[in-house]
Amino acid sequence: MRVLFVNPRIYLPQLLGGVETTTYDLCRQLTAMGHPAAVMAQIGRHDAMWIYNRVKSRLVRRAFPLTNYRGLPVYRGYNHRAAIGEVVEHFHPDAIVISGGADESFELGPYCAATGVRSAFYFHELNTLRRLTKPQLLDGLSLIANSAYTASIVKQLIHLDATVIPPLVDRSAYEFQSTRRYVTMVNPRRIKGGQIAFDLAKACPDIPFVFVEAWNTTDPFVRGLCEAVRELPNVTWRKPTLDMRHIYSGTRVVLVPSQWEETWGRVVTEAHASGIPVLARAYAALPESVGPGGVLVAAEAPIEVWVKALRQMWDDKAYYDTLVARTREFSARAEATPAYLAEKLITSLRAPAPPRPSRGSHP
Repeated sequence: MRVLFVNPRIYLPQLLGGVETTTYDLCRQLTAMGHPAAVMAQIGRHDAMWIYNRVKSRLVRRAFPLTNYRGLPVYRGYNHRAAIGEVVEHFHPDAIVISGGADESFELGPYCAATGVRSAFYFHELNTLRRLTKPQLLDGLSLIANSAYTASIVKQLIHLDATVIPPLVDRSAYEFQSTRRYVTMVNPRRIKGGQIAFDLAKACPDIPFVFVEAWNTTDPFVRGLCEAVRELPNVTWRKPTLDMRHIYSGTRVVLVPSQWEETWGRVVTEAHASGIPVLARAYAALPESVGPGGVLVAAEAPIEVWVKALRQMWDDKAYYDTLVARTREFSARAEATPAYLAEKLITSLRAPAPPRPSRGSHP
């Protein structure tokens, strides 16, 4: 089966997002299993890749010229709606998967369905779904959710069932021995719990922390936090990186105090691959992704509760070793392997699309 992933946002390496990384890992796994996969994405502006893309677009007279990223085919351009037919004609997919994550993702539904190619919508977040006013945009599409939590909200809001397929993470890229020297916080924005991370580091001056900046570098809170941590000698600030091995190789605990409605928690699964326990907020889908591989703190708990939980993970060796063992066992479960998740995706794409509910059942 040939699978085309359609993402209205820009793609790797121009955007280092969770949806993009998950899509890349999915494409690699599917291709290795004999299911060629490609990505159709927007091209970012004003860099070398953009110049190359625009020149090639004129030379080959295609709105979305074919390039590649790390050996995998990628079609980049503007105006997905007008060009979806062009890309379908060139790649000849047996199935199209629309990557949820932008309001424009829903708008692409009718255009993908109109190609006559079996199409599915993959929910990676819920903020855009909560703004959706035209559920009929999903008519004719199969639905996939990245967690049971996401599927439950989809059911609640638009009364449709979604197949649960958690984010595929290439475990070989994250599976190694860690020296376990510091606590890691990835993407320390305010909505991701950056203030909690700062307060924890300030309350535990003997514990080394590493804050890893994510792709959104224009966030004023992040800029202010970067300045503030200069006063904390136990905090090291790192710039965004495509290779997280250099971060996880020294991580003892991954901190995920997110206030955002996380629909999974890819960083959790990445850490688990190396047996690194996670300290996370018990909110949205984080309990689902953390499982027994870490410690959950009540959503509204004060900083003192976070400090107590981290201190036990850091100071109590027997307790920490137990968490590591549980983390490794949870990460190794069969239903979390890349081959299992990729095959589940293929199976869902081959199954008949579910019947649409009567329009009157929508709120």
